[in-house]
Amino acid sequence: MQRFANERVIVQLALLLVAVALYASTFGQSFSSSDLAQSPMFFPRIVLTLWIGLSLIALVQAVRTQADVAPIASWTRIAVVLISALIYTNVIGSEGFFLPSVVFALICLPAFGIRKPFIVAAFALLVPGVLVALFNHSLGMPLPTSRFTYMF
Repeated sequence: MQRFANERVIVQLALLLVAVALYASTFGQSFSSSDLAQSPMFFPRIVLTLWIGLSLIALVQAVRTQADVAPIASWTRIAVVLISALIYTNVIGSEGFFLPSVVFALICLPAFGIRKPFIVAAFALLVPGVLVALFNHSLGMPLPTSRFTYMF
């Protein structure tokens, strides 16, 4: 039982379930079509398929690894990250990508033990900022924007 109740297995199982749920949600969209490469869901389905495959491989590896099976270090940390991820995915559509991503990073980075204020602030601002600049302004594939400004 110890083999299945460790942090690696639970995290890999959670990643697999998220990927499967996101993949299943693409079929309910009125604009998605399973036979057209022009569907807006074509690229996300490819990425989600890869995510599911990699999650399955990582889950099998986590279950088979016996060398350093450690018990779950902190249920509180898992709960904080899970609840913030649920809130983040529900808020990102209405509040845009940048601001919820900054808040999500500010919550999750300390939960994972990264506590140096400069590193947390730099990561929380720079990663979402670079992604917004890349997708919204360079590639022309807009991420959800904030209701406060079209820039982010």
